[in-house]
Amino acid sequence: MNVTLTKDLEQFVSAKVRVGGYASADEVVRAALRDFRAKDDPAETDSQELAELLLCAVRGPHRAVTRQDFTQLRQRARRKPARA
Repeated sequence: MNVTLTKDLEQFVSAKVRVGGYASADEVVRAALRDFRAKDDPAETDSQELAELLLCAVRGPHRAVTRQDFTQLRQRARRKPARA
C-alpha cells in the first residue's frame, strides 16, 4: 500500500524519526494507526495497556498485585458498556 502525505505531514513524520523513538517512517505511521484504531475500539486500548503491563513484569522488577488493583479493574470494567 502506498499513501501520499501532504508536505506538512511528511515533515511531521520525518521529525518524529529524526528526534528518536522511531526507526522509520513506517513505524510512525503504524503507531498513529494503532492510536486511531484504539479511539474506535476501547478494547484495543485495554489490550495495549495489558501488554505493556505484562512486558514490564517480564522484563524486570515488579510489584505484587494488590486487592486495590483488582478493585480498580472491576470498577473500570463496570464503567464500560457491554458489546453486542
